[in-house]
Amino acid sequence: MIRAVAGDADLELCARICSAVEEVAPTAEQLRAVQDRLLLDPDGGYAYVNDSSVVGSAYAMVRVLPERRRAGIGSALVEAAAASARELGHESAWGWVRAGDEDSLRFVSRRGFLEVGREVELTRRLATGEGAVPARIVELGDEHRVGAYAVSVAAVPDMPTAGPAEARSFENWVEQELADAVAAFVAVEGGTVVGYATLQPMADPARLEHGFTGVLPEHRRRGFATALGRAQIAWAAEHGYEELVTTTGVSNTGLRRQKVKLGYVERDGPIVVRGAV
Repeated sequence: MIRAVAGDADLELCARICSAVEEVAPTAEQLRAVQDRLLLDPDGGYAYVNDSSVVGSAYAMVRVLPERRRAGIGSALVEAAAASARELGHESAWGWVRAGDEDSLRFVSRRGFLEVGREVELTRRLATGEGAVPARIVELGDEHRVGAYAVSVAAVPDMPTAGPAEARSFENWVEQELADAVAAFVAVEGGTVVGYATLQPMADPARLEHGFTGVLPEHRRRGFATALGRAQIAWAAEHGYEELVTTTGVSNTGLRRQKVKLGYVERDGPIVVRGAV
């Protein structure tokens, strides 16, 4: 029977399920932060459902222990996740299938979730003390929040994702994106915030994930995104992290070129799927 995650034992089970499926999985303590968005089948599966920047669409993830597949757990969790997405006011849901996982892609396709895009994964190994924060790049402070949010409003609709996207509310942006960030930087020109970028934690404490990187349209192609990327590399290296990771749509050739220029290595990333709920 699928139910809400109720306590430590449930969180431990979710962590164990995820670790059996993913190369790097969150701990039970890390899952506690999103406990209210988790659904559990104690027989071996769980789902995560939350709002997303994609208009009218929730983000959803379903994970099932390999040995418990083909027992109806995944199908029931997909239905429960769809119901949860509807409760959040959405008409569709989207998520990722790992590259090369044809069984999972067939599974979600049979349930109405179709491929809408493919991504690439970019990784950058770090060396202690490498890099420097470029001029006009500073850590994001309270005085930069309004300007950084304006960048988000302008840049989020341009992001290649599961569908048309829009920035979340200012309050939600502060409470989730900024509060969750390990580090955040802004690009400033003439006293105006023209771009910002965040680094987000991962289950592996030696790695960080690039969160949002955006630049105001009228300030693009002037090196600000690259400068923000250099600042992130320098900060992460200084603080002892070993690797930076990000994913982006195959069509996002601009970001892909920028990351390769900064020393990132590219490989096939996840498949984006979306379906009505």
